[in-house]
Amino acid sequence: MISHAYSTELMHTISRQFNASLDLNEVMGRVLQLTVKATGAMRGSLFLLDEQGHVTHYILARPEQAPEISQQNVARVMAEGLSGWVYRRQQEVLVGDTSTDERWIRLNNDTETTNAALAVPLLYQDRVNGVLVLHHEQAHFFDESHLALVTSIAGQAAIAVENARLFTQIKHERENLEALITGIPIPVLVVDAQERIIFSNKAARQLFLLAHVGEPLLAVEGGAAIKTALDKTRQNPTQPHIEIRWPDERVFSISTNDTPRLGTVITLNDITELKKLDEMKTVFVETVSHDLRNPLATIHGFATLLQREQLSERGRSNLAGLMQGVTQIQSLIQNLLDLARIEAKMDEQVESCDLVEITGEVLASLELQLAEKEMTLTADLPPGLPPVSGNPLRLSQVVANLVGNAIKYTPRGGRIFVGVNREEDGRIRLQVSDNGPGIPAEDQDQIFEKFYRVPTMEDSEWIEGTGLGLSIVKAVVEGYGGSVWVESELGAGSTFICIFPALPVSDEQP
Repeated sequence: MISHAYSTELMHTISRQFNASLDLNEVMGRVLQLTVKATGAMRGSLFLLDEQGHVTHYILARPEQAPEISQQNVARVMAEGLSGWVYRRQQEVLVGDTSTDERWIRLNNDTETTNAALAVPLLYQDRVNGVLVLHHEQAHFFDESHLALVTSIAGQAAIAVENARLFTQIKHERENLEALITGIPIPVLVVDAQERIIFSNKAARQLFLLAHVGEPLLAVEGGAAIKTALDKTRQNPTQPHIEIRWPDERVFSISTNDTPRLGTVITLNDITELKKLDEMKTVFVETVSHDLRNPLATIHGFATLLQREQLSERGRSNLAGLMQGVTQIQSLIQNLLDLARIEAKMDEQVESCDLVEITGEVLASLELQLAEKEMTLTADLPPGLPPVSGNPLRLSQVVANLVGNAIKYTPRGGRIFVGVNREEDGRIRLQVSDNGPGIPAEDQDQIFEKFYRVPTMEDSEWIEGTGLGLSIVKAVVEGYGGSVWVESELGAGSTFICIFPALPVSDEQP
């Protein structure tokens, strides 16, 4: 018989012991050791189970068994024996004489006799996460006081085991995640709010010559460039990717992502080879375009002379088709050359520009196109906005391409809105909206790519265009430190938005 005072004191001791560790194997060992000692049992077994009832860990009363035999014995006692009965019933049990209880299984080659047994479930939130079994050679050794004590211990043990299990699971997941991030060849950094490096993988440590975490970002190799990129993305959240050139001439595309309670995650993708290929492509396109201009000019000249001749109706129709084809090719070549110059940063002559004035001039030049399609244009062009830095010709192209697209893709009689306004943060916003067919969500990230045309847009194949207009818009806007994106819904129209940094008021003065 176990006294109440002893049980109370023992439970305090056991509670402190369980709270001393979160190591699952150590907690299991303590549970079994303390319970065997408190009850005077000869030995004991402990099984831990997952939510599906599979045994994940165990300590057997006969640890000298070979692993394969142990696994077989565990499977058998959980399927046919007392431990399985306790798990399925979620009920403790006291067996005075195992020889008369069919739930007790005597295993092969069992040299130690068990005549009395006690088994209790470890219950956590109405789920059995373990089974504890005590053995004794003397029949009827265990009584109700032993059962009450072990049941109390099992309640404490269930909580301790679950905490240890969760801790072990999180620890393994963290180790796996850290191994994965550390092993990837892309440099990854995490900086906190004070811009100290709190995590870096192997590739990042090699790139930044980083000895240990905790260093300020500005104190490491290349940290100043990363700091500048961070400041740009914070000022312009819609532009998450920024390119920087490393001292060894490598080019990296930097991506940032602010993660709550962690910091800013920074990844650097080496795009050096892609930049070289892009430069080669640009040179090729520019060379071919230049070589095509002369023969096209010749064709256009002879076609112009033929217009003066007396031609049949069919001849005039064929000549008109020829002139239209030449004009389209010349437009394509001009757009290719413009895009090549913009991407090569050959338009370095920038000045203070009034985007409101530029937009008004472009809209005036498009009045005939609007009238031909019986479209209604609404403009919001307030005077007195701060200027932006850029090339007036390129900014005119941006407005003309966006409004021209709205005219082309909006059905006859449609509505277009063009506005230039100042954002709350001081930047200048250009907006072009229409009530056209809209752009599918899956195509919205690709429409700024060269030659991309929305494949699902009705009748788009009959609309003239080079597929370069939006690419030019993107290259110009981002070249001037801005950003561009589209907001669209099928059947409800599209809105293209460009954001430009505003020049300080002092820059307006000559």
